Amino acid sequence: MTENPTVAPLADDDPIRLGPYRLLGVVGAGGMGKVYLGVDAAGRTAAVKAPRATDGEDPGMLDRFRREAEVARSVRGPGVAAVLGHGMWGERPWLASEFLPGLTLTRAVDRYGPLAEGDVRTLGAALAGTLAEIHAADLVHRDLKPSNVVLTRGGPYIIDFGIARPEHGMTLTGAGSAPATPGFSAPEQVLGRRTGPPGDVFALGAVLAFAAGGRLPFGDGHPAAVQFRTVHEEPDLEGVPPALLGVVTDCLAKEPAQRPEPREVARRLRTAGGTERGTERGTERDGERGTARGAARRAVNRPRLALRRPAWRSGPLAAELARRAADVDRTVRSAAPEAAPSRRRVSVAAASAAAVTVCAAGGGAGWWLLRGDDGRGPGAPAAAPLARYTTGTAPAPLWTRDGLAPDGAGPLAAGEVVVAGTPKGLTAWAADTGEPVWTWTDRGAPLPAAGLLAAAGAVLAVTAGGRLSAVDARDGRERWSRAAGATRLLAAGADTVYVLDGERRLSALPLTGARARWRTPAASGTAKGAAAAAAGGRLVVAGSDGTVTAYRTDDDGSVAWHQDTAAKVALTPAVAGDTVYLGGASLRALSLADGARRWATPAPGDGVWGSPTPAHGSLHLVWQDQLIAVDARTGEQTWSLLPGTHALPTTAPVVQGQSLYHPLGADRSGPDDGVVTVDLRKAAAAWSLGGGGDKPWHLTGAANRVFLTHAGTLHAMPVL
Repeated sequence: MTENPTVAPLADDDPIRLGPYRLLGVVGAGGMGKVYLGVDAAGRTAAVKAPRATDGEDPGMLDRFRREAEVARSVRGPGVAAVLGHGMWGERPWLASEFLPGLTLTRAVDRYGPLAEGDVRTLGAALAGTLAEIHAADLVHRDLKPSNVVLTRGGPYIIDFGIARPEHGMTLTGAGSAPATPGFSAPEQVLGRRTGPPGDVFALGAVLAFAAGGRLPFGDGHPAAVQFRTVHEEPDLEGVPPALLGVVTDCLAKEPAQRPEPREVARRLRTAGGTERGTERGTERDGERGTARGAARRAVNRPRLALRRPAWRSGPLAAELARRAADVDRTVRSAAPEAAPSRRRVSVAAASAAAVTVCAAGGGAGWWLLRGDDGRGPGAPAAAPLARYTTGTAPAPLWTRDGLAPDGAGPLAAGEVVVAGTPKGLTAWAADTGEPVWTWTDRGAPLPAAGLLAAAGAVLAVTAGGRLSAVDARDGRERWSRAAGATRLLAAGADTVYVLDGERRLSALPLTGARARWRTPAASGTAKGAAAAAAGGRLVVAGSDGTVTAYRTDDDGSVAWHQDTAAKVALTPAVAGDTVYLGGASLRALSLADGARRWATPAPGDGVWGSPTPAHGSLHLVWQDQLIAVDARTGEQTWSLLPGTHALPTTAPVVQGQSLYHPLGADRSGPDDGVVTVDLRKAAAAWSLGGGGDKPWHLTGAANRVFLTHAGTLHAMPVL
């Protein structure tokens, strides 16, 4: 691959437009395709990646491209570029992300030399924080290296999720053939063993050694020789400042269990005394009474590093980044106006696709190329957040549509469309424009109490008689339908939907429509209702009596653990990484695998904590008449808000961007007290909608939009 500080002209065989983006030039090229500088009708730039035209003849190539889009969508955070949209099912697939003019760490060190100690600390703390976000999304990057770190004026970004996989996924290669870069892949990855989050920490240590010393810690040469040294020899850390040797060496431990977690790495890099070898991990392992308090006391007394401007914010490297940004700006300003569309506009129905939205991986003059998807389709382009609003005055909807069943199923975001029940079936609208895409009436109107689910590019619905149907989210064609006796759709995984039937049994049904993988009696609390979440080999089901049971999804559906929340109502569990959060008489964080308690916060006074929504490092939920945010790591309250009327505990808030939407009222079927919107930046009410009717509001969110159904109308609302 090559890197060009300027935007190269389009070649004769390059497309002129991909999706909503007009292409102005090439910013990156390699064996897997090209990355273009694109601009949309509003003048917003994007890095638009596409495989080469000839790659369309290779189904495996397109599958890998789509798989990466699906993986990347799960990662959000300040160190990962936001994906703006994509199209995976046209004649030329494409993926657009936030454009980030910058330099890879490889090129920055080659041109300007190793980074100073303070810059390595800042770089490492930022990368460790981003890895923590990736791991919290239940993913492992698996190919962190200097060329996958882009330095921008806003800070470092981790890019290229081409071989990223779910943390619980199996390794895809044999010993000695790991797809990651030799010298940065962990020993277990080289040996073809299962690679988890510690593998990324090993790579982080190698990246920091390179940034600080300008040398590859395991040398160069033939890949097999580098891999041998990685497994059997100690790293060459010449040039790494003595104060950083401890944390770098710990990251490069041969055994995964001996490596620190990313957040520990970040803490040690941010403090002047926290980089000695084993400073914090040793106190955690020695088992002596009082050592945790001693470690905390030493952390408090440890001096913080003086603030300084990192190299990408001042000096010659910063000047280079500024030149790159200016070059892109000149290219955009000098582009001639587009006279007419360069090719026939693809209809919304044909371009719509079948899955969840994608996001992540970086681009720009320090560009990136992806490699991956599992056949699930594209998501809607993200909406731009509101630039300003007037407190107390609701902004105009992005669009509205009528004709829904007043108490029908939905709304449900499914890839590029949002779906809701109508009197005769289901209708899908383009999430970004509201344009009708398809209508499905083969089996009649879905049962609202059964809910809707989106999985594997399909919309799942239950109709009269408990019939379960899978409808293609791209075009509304029925993939399959079967008599399942279903009363409730609980949750869905990558290839399985979990259903509660009229005999109070849980069934794991393949998304192909084949016979059940397993069936097991449900806990007694599900007789009058249930809410669930599925992740990490567990199906966590909350019953209407307040009990919560986790079932082993990768086995025979046997019970893994059980809890009693004393809620006396089914509160939807929330899963983030390896933690499940439960409302009830106490708000609690549990290990998803075995239900072990990590923390618990009793509800103040009477009442219960409602269904939580994890976002931005916090849990957002209700207690009686208050909306509350607590720190997801500790359970400590960070803010509370009185929206003016009773908040619904059984409905989890919807968070998109910096906005929280939540319906108000006595219960799901009670009077309409409207919907409150909270500005999360201020922890203050921004505006409210509705109120005074007798129909409830139902909400979902996707692609920087919140979709609300009420009294037969679907509203698409903006966010902050």
